[in-house]
Amino acid sequence: MRFSIKILFPLMLCMAGMSQSALADLFVFEDLSANNGGFADKLDSVAGSYNDISEQFTWDVEFNADPTDVDGFWLVVNNGPNPKSSNTNELAIMYGDLDTNILTTYVYNGQNSASSWSNPGIYLQTDSFTSDSNSFSIDLNAAAINDWSSNPLYTGISFDENIGIWFHISTGSNFVYDGNEIDLYNFSSQGWYDRANLTTTSVPEPFSFSLLMLGLIGLFAGRRKRVL
Repeated sequence: MRFSIKILFPLMLCMAGMSQSALADLFVFEDLSANNGGFADKLDSVAGSYNDISEQFTWDVEFNADPTDVDGFWLVVNNGPNPKSSNTNELAIMYGDLDTNILTTYVYNGQNSASSWSNPGIYLQTDSFTSDSNSFSIDLNAAAINDWSSNPLYTGISFDENIGIWFHISTGSNFVYDGNEIDLYNFSSQGWYDRANLTTTSVPEPFSFSLLMLGLIGLFAGRRKRVL
């Protein structure tokens, strides 16, 4: 069976068009000299990324003490303004338990408090993350979290050319769970890293469909060579 250039050429044009129109953007944020308000400075660096096609989200934090006494945190991000001034149920909030490496995500109530897990208590999902004595790292797919609501104001866990951050770390943290959900979260002290309208770096990435098309073209060309 032959695959002529009449077939391959339109396929190549199709692939080229797809690779131009279906570029994913990986948005990257990094602060290598981070510092927090609240109790004595604990943060050394904060970095994150978000892929607007795969919806993969990462968050990496280095502390400036080893070992550190930070044992919990909560995190909300958006595409610009300080998230704690957002509308009710517009974003998602992640709670991190550094004693167990459990990450529990809820809908954020828009209040300047850590109470979203109980008020309104709209649970989304539970994930794990990694940590050591002076750092932690989150790497999760936020697709299900971001699909929670059809409300166009709801953006879940995401950011783009700009990022707003509401990130609190806590000491003396006490997490109690009922199954996968938080039944209690309290702490003795907290520090904060609140930022608004910071610029990120955009790194274009070819969408995987283009790579699939490239593989098919290679397959067809190989078959054609064998039958000539």
